[in-house]
This record gives sequence, C-alpha cells and structure tokens, in this order.
Amino acid sequence: MKPTLDEQIKREFVEYVGVAMAPGEIVIGRKEDGTPITRPFDLVSEDKSVVASVQTSCLHLKSRPGQKAYGSLYRVLGAILYLHLCTGCAERYLIMSDRDMFDEITEDFSSIFKDINMLYWDDIKKKP
Repeated sequence: MKPTLDEQIKREFVEYVGVAMAPGEIVIGRKEDGTPITRPFDLVSEDKSVVASVQTSCLHLKSRPGQKAYGSLYRVLGAILYLHLCTGCAERYLIMSDRDMFDEITEDFSSIFKDINMLYWDDIKKKP
C-alpha cells in the first residue's frame, strides 16, 4: 500500500535529521497546581530533544480570503505556537508540503520565530 503524504514526509524527515523519531507528547506548560500540560506532536525523538510538526495544509493565494485558505493558515499558525512552547526541546521543526504556504509563513514569521526551523518538504528530499 502506498504511504500517505503525511507518512512519506515523516519518513523522509527522520532520514533528514538522522534521529529515531515517532509520534509523541511534549510538555508545553504547567497548570497553576503544577500539573503538566502536554500536546501531541507528529514526531518526537526518544530523548524529547527534537520535535517536529508536519503540515500538509495548502494555501491557495487566489482563493483568499476564503475560509478554507484561512482555516489552513490557522492550523499552521497553531502548529508554530505549540512548537514555540516546546522550550525544553533543543530542536523544533515545522515541515510544510505546500510551497505557497511555506512562502507565506516564512515571509511573515521566520524572523519572529527563530527558535523554529521551518522547512519545505522538497528541500528535505534534495538533501545529499
């Protein structure tokens, strides 16, 4: 059976970073009573030092301000927020499969969220 786009990106990203990773949860904060607040992520290294979110949402600039385009954009912005909250992780990655989405996000946010490595999927595939 052919892997889904999400599965393919995850497999190629694990090869790209050279670290064993699987879906997992990361502590992103604490409640007032000290209870940890966790969030599931697409890929987490065993030692929880590397975390990644895979976003296959598309941004069709022609359709903006359509709800579908903005809904996709909000999902990616949410992923950025949660990755930003992973303060205990040494490396944080956002991998996007849509070129328009990648261009839009990196143009506006890569200088703000310097703690997150924003990657375009095709660039991962081209790694020597």
